[in-house]
Amino acid sequence: MRLIMAEVFNSWQGEGGSVEGSAFGRRQIFVRFAGCDLHCQWCDSKEYIDASRVSRWRYEVEPFTGKFEYRPNPASVDEVVDAVLRLDTGDIHSISYTGGEPTLQVKPLKALMERMKELGFDNFLETHGGLPELIKEVAHLVNYASVDIKDESAGATDDWKDLVLREVESIRILKEAGAKTYAKLVVTSETKLENVRWYAELLNGLAPLVIQPREPIDVPQERLMEFYGEAARIMGRKNVGLSFQVHKYLNVL
Repeated sequence: MRLIMAEVFNSWQGEGGSVEGSAFGRRQIFVRFAGCDLHCQWCDSKEYIDASRVSRWRYEVEPFTGKFEYRPNPASVDEVVDAVLRLDTGDIHSISYTGGEPTLQVKPLKALMERMKELGFDNFLETHGGLPELIKEVAHLVNYASVDIKDESAGATDDWKDLVLREVESIRILKEAGAKTYAKLVVTSETKLENVRWYAELLNGLAPLVIQPREPIDVPQERLMEFYGEAARIMGRKNVGLSFQVHKYLNVL
């Protein structure tokens, strides 16, 4: 079984804030899949969106060295497992599967998650959540999950509201399977308060929400407080948090 990979490396989880399900500040090994079916304006992995153009993948030789070795795509599951084990520093919270969009390659994703479970690791899925039918195939293997709620300003797809409803369904599937799951909303200066209100109503009683300003940050603090306050009013004061891409400030991957 083979998959189109982007990279494997050891770092800190820099997103998620302090809500349940987040691994913020924890050491993880990141397994980045190539390929995504959305086109968010602020995507920070644009070079990996078109999997057909990712001819090779890289893996970190030693954690935090910035030294990589390269292999051709597609990769075998065994190759990726070997890369992960080389980077196990003994303090790993979980394996983060990110992208791109990992569920687009659901069969090798499932095989990889099964192997990691067998080896004693927890699985952390970072997904846009727009493919609930594929989420179903791996939900039982997921310990933690970060699921995007794509704001209208992301420009991710033509049918923005339908995407949000599918993302919420993915959260429901993961929660029912026992995964500690939170929703991540990236906001911009164009984000509307009425949309934040709608997301909060959909998530109320289902999963906590983190609000993350797009980098570079263009949302005034007063506006962030307004988004936070409105979401907390609907969802409860313990179920909303702020998230920032702290790994960028630490200058790590």
